[in-house]
Amino acid sequence: MSSAMSGPRRADAEAIRPRLQRWAEAVVQPDARVEAVHPMPGNSGISFAFTVGGGHGPAQSFVIRLAPPGVRRRGNTDVLRQLPLLRTLHEHSVPIAQVRWWTDDPEWFGTDALVQEYVPALPLHMTDTSLSARVPESRVPVLLDRAVDTLVAIHRVPVGSLSGWEAPRSIDTELSFWDDVLRSADDADWLAASRELRTHLADAAPATPRTGLFHGDYQTNNVLFDEGEQVAAVVDWEIAGLGPQGLDLGWLMMMCDPTCWHPSYRERMRVVARPRDLLRRYEATSAARVDRPGWYQALACYRFGAIAAYNYRLHRTGRRVDELYAVMAPSVGALFARGMQLLREPDG
Repeated sequence: MSSAMSGPRRADAEAIRPRLQRWAEAVVQPDARVEAVHPMPGNSGISFAFTVGGGHGPAQSFVIRLAPPGVRRRGNTDVLRQLPLLRTLHEHSVPIAQVRWWTDDPEWFGTDALVQEYVPALPLHMTDTSLSARVPESRVPVLLDRAVDTLVAIHRVPVGSLSGWEAPRSIDTELSFWDDVLRSADDADWLAASRELRTHLADAAPATPRTGLFHGDYQTNNVLFDEGEQVAAVVDWEIAGLGPQGLDLGWLMMMCDPTCWHPSYRERMRVVARPRDLLRRYEATSAARVDRPGWYQALACYRFGAIAAYNYRLHRTGRRVDELYAVMAPSVGALFARGMQLLREPDG
């Protein structure tokens, strides 16, 4: 989910320009000229879009993603972890931004870096129409169907070529990961509600979940559509992994379902869908029944509640100011409460 860029990020764009110029001259063409450097929207990492002109050919546009300097390379801080995944996705015709170059040599950018081609396309932005594809409201369900079809294609990617990439996550591992995140929250009511939801999730977990590749943050901010309303690329693979694939569908269902959110956030939502419609499309395209979809949506409520609680604490204490999570904070309790309701429903 995106938030407005702050002044320091714009300053960072100016600071990185000389390094991008050196890279362009070495990699693209000797007389390259770097232009239009600007930070990309989103919270998934440090990334900048830029254009390379000069010479006799047309200008080329790229996005560079940088690992946070001085931070341990792990999960979403390890940008090079994505390389084998992006290659595999491309080989299996999943639309992504093509990788142009990468390095772990700090001489280039002071940290690990991954350069991809810029995709001239826009998402169905969850809350900000200025960042969204311009489509009539009547076309939103059509684009959502295409996003679901692409999710099925992702879940069909064989993971044999990713053997050795990382160990698959079990449901217990997934729950334990978010337990650790929630320990950093400091609201007693949130902690009590999250622990109750976590206990019920563990007790009601699917016995034999379908496992494979998952995106981890599959929502319409991360699905780009071209002018023909087709999926041009799926982006932000930082927390992708191997494990229960139902968490992707549950995440998309939660993001589009107003009943999961506090009224203060609900009124900001620009992409709304009934979870059962997303589920039906997924099952029709995949020709397979999803076991316990309500459980996976409840898991999504737990995951995002943990993320929002953690980031709100960082915001409130000034360690990492992000107004998005001040806006999201009232929804933390609502997410945990809705997760409990979902588990009580027949398919939960």
